[in-house]
Amino acid sequence: MPQVTDELEQLILREIILRARSSMPTCALDLRCGEGLLSVNMAELGATVLAADAPEFSGPVKNRARTAGVSGEVRFTPIKTLPEDLPPGPIDLAFCHHGISCLPYAEARQTLRVILKSLRIGGKLFLSAYGLHSALGENYAAAGAPVERRFCKLTPALAKCYNIHDAVCLYSERDLVTLLFEVGGSVLRSFTTTHGTVKAVAVRV
Repeated sequence: MPQVTDELEQLILREIILRARSSMPTCALDLRCGEGLLSVNMAELGATVLAADAPEFSGPVKNRARTAGVSGEVRFTPIKTLPEDLPPGPIDLAFCHHGISCLPYAEARQTLRVILKSLRIGGKLFLSAYGLHSALGENYAAAGAPVERRFCKLTPALAKCYNIHDAVCLYSERDLVTLLFEVGGSVLRSFTTTHGTVKAVAVRV
């Protein structure tokens, strides 16, 4: 398995390995894929990957896939608006790293509902969000608001430090679990990292 430090990435890669051992084909969505490192890792383990992000990431993703020899297994899908631009299913696994934190809660809920509907029954969603109790939450103006109304910019110093300049929604672990239940997911596990990021794995039932 590729050497990755992110525990949520480790979990989805292990899932792909288990499915490959059982000769189960796997179609995986990597939402907000960036330059495609995880997408390529998943493809190298046998998954067919839909890598989705802003159009400017198309070149870096395709170049990385070509270099790794998995161009045929990684397809880039440009995303400008969520959930309208989400690729259609059916898919087996979906991974979303921090993407919902860049949306107001209502839009995040709608996006996750579409993703879950695109999953096959028994398909899994691997989800993370910026943590309310992480360093990002320091002097966060909306910290005391309900998660449904918790959407604002970080302090200027933190925005510069983490290169996060737009408004974000910060989540507690409980908020993330509640969100997944609201959209119809069955939560298999949730956890908060040592840095305060909140993560969960849910299954479509």
